Parts: sequence; C-alpha cells; structure tokens
Amino acid sequence: MSSSTTSSKPDRPQVCRYVIAAIAVAVAWLTATIAANILIDPQDVFGTPLVRVHLNTNARYGVFRDYEAAPERYDAVLFASSRGNTFDRALLAEQLGVRTVANFSVPFGLLTDHLPALEFLLRDKAARGGRLAAVFLVLDADFFGQAPWTNDNIDSFLPPQMSGESRFRFWWRYLTAFQLTHWRNDLRALAGSRPGAQEPAPVRPPGSIAPTTTQPAETSLEETSAPEIRSDLAHQLGLLARLVSLCRAHDVRLIIAFSPLNRQNVRDEQAPDNARIVDQVARLAPVWDFDRPAWLSERADLWLDFSHYSTAVATMMTQRIFGAPTSAPADFGQLRGP
Repeated sequence: MSSSTTSSKPDRPQVCRYVIAAIAVAVAWLTATIAANILIDPQDVFGTPLVRVHLNTNARYGVFRDYEAAPERYDAVLFASSRGNTFDRALLAEQLGVRTVANFSVPFGLLTDHLPALEFLLRDKAARGGRLAAVFLVLDADFFGQAPWTNDNIDSFLPPQMSGESRFRFWWRYLTAFQLTHWRNDLRALAGSRPGAQEPAPVRPPGSIAPTTTQPAETSLEETSAPEIRSDLAHQLGLLARLVSLCRAHDVRLIIAFSPLNRQNVRDEQAPDNARIVDQVARLAPVWDFDRPAWLSERADLWLDFSHYSTAVATMMTQRIFGAPTSAPADFGQLRGP
C-alpha cells in the first residue's frame, strides 16, 4: 500500500514575495508622505517655496526662524498672542531705546510660550557675546490661565532649541505626519489664489474669538462672585514669576501690559474674572491695565475683528505706557503694581 502526504508548510518563495511586497508598500507610503510634507509644507517649517499658501502654519516655529535669520539685529523682544502683531515695533524700539524688537507674537500665546522663548534668547545672546535689553510682554486677561496650545498639536510645537526635545524627533514628526486634510486645504487655497480663480474663504486667525451672536442672559452680582475655573492658572502665574525673576537677574527691562478687550466679545459677566486675573498678575510685577472701555468697544474702526485691536490702538497703548503724547482718553491705561 502506498500513500502520499502533502506538506502544510507554506511555499517559502511565496512568503518572501508577500513580505517584500508589504515592505515595498510601507516604504512607498512613507516616502509619499515625506514628499507631500516637504513639498506642500502645511506647517511652513521646511520653507519649501512650491506652495506659498498655508492654512495651518506653526507660528511658534515661524517667529523662531525669523529671529534666527538675523539674531544680531535684535536687542529686545515683544511677547504676545496674535493680538501683538498690530504693534509698531519701530515705535516700540524708539520708546525702549533699543535698535530692533523681535516679534514673538503667536496665536493664543501664553507664558508656556513666552518663558521658553525668553530662556532661549538669554542663552543665545550670551553665547553671541551680547545681551537682551528689554522685554515687552502683552497678556490677555480673557486667555490667561486657560489650557495652553503650546506643544499641543503639530501646528503649535515649540522649536527644539526652546522645548529641549530631540531635533530628530521634532523633524521626524513633521516629515511623517499623514495630513491629508491639510495637504488638500493648502492646495485648494493655492488654486484659489491664482489669477481668475475664486477667492478662498477667509480663515479666522487661531487664537481669535468668534463674535457673540446672541444676547447674554441677565446676570446678578451674586452669580458673578464665583471665579471661573482656569485649569492652568496657578502654573502660568508660576511661569510669570519665573520670567520676572529672570529679567531682574539679567538686568532686562520688563514692561507688562494687558490688552484692551472688546465688550462685544467679552461680556459683562466675564469682567469680574478678568479683573481677578489682572489683580493676581499685578501682585507679581507692575502691569499696565487697559481694561474694557466702552468708548473703544464702540469704535468699529479701531478693531480688526471682535478680538483683535488695530495698530492705532496698539500705538495708543505704547504712547500711554511711555508717556508720549496720545489721542487716547486720559483714563485709557492704568499702571498697577505690588
């Protein structure tokens, strides 16, 4: 009697082909992803000139790159949220008595952004044989203490020179992130910016607040007595104390101001919490409080949107802080301190 057996083991050449095919697909996928990230550059970190319209830029890396292009030019710095972009830095430099002010204004910028940047600037200036002469810090009472955006997403990671993370990890993240939506949006925006094409829909700057479309309900004074819970308040107050201490230790002139707020954006029932924030900051260092004046909120021509004031307002703030002649009312800006 004869019998035959069939081997249950898979054919080795066929297994090898499957493995090679899987590796090839993975390599092709990774290569295509890297190529798309470099060529489209959604966060504008590689500086690739092929696509010049970006809707999801990493402004935190952008301000660092601008500084690195000519670090010897700057001997002062402006720290702020996106509201700080309206300041006339030539006027700031003149009033501060410095050559040039570096702009480190970033969307929803908080102390979690400003302190690492200051520490970097102090190290960098010392390494170059120079020094930082002044810091102009603009805070936002409606944002201070809220959960920060810093290092929260691919469009908000600090450069490794500030965060201390590995440069390899920083760049590997931007090379390998699969961002189909961002690639598509940038390409569509690019197509929309060509002559004869339909204008792309405007994009609200990150960190801005949409205008209120409904009337707030009446709120009693008793209802406003309970403070708003701001999850990162204690941490950010600690970071501010560290920033103040660093400026004193390195003989850096520090000026702190709170942005004026628009009553159409910050309602009456929110005002007590914002006032508490200003009070707590004023215990740490002198601070200029520009509050929420009715006359300013009623002047639509002085606002870019309900959250961002114009260059004219920023100039009035600068003039008031440094005692220069200004068209602003006499009560616009009060210096408060410990």
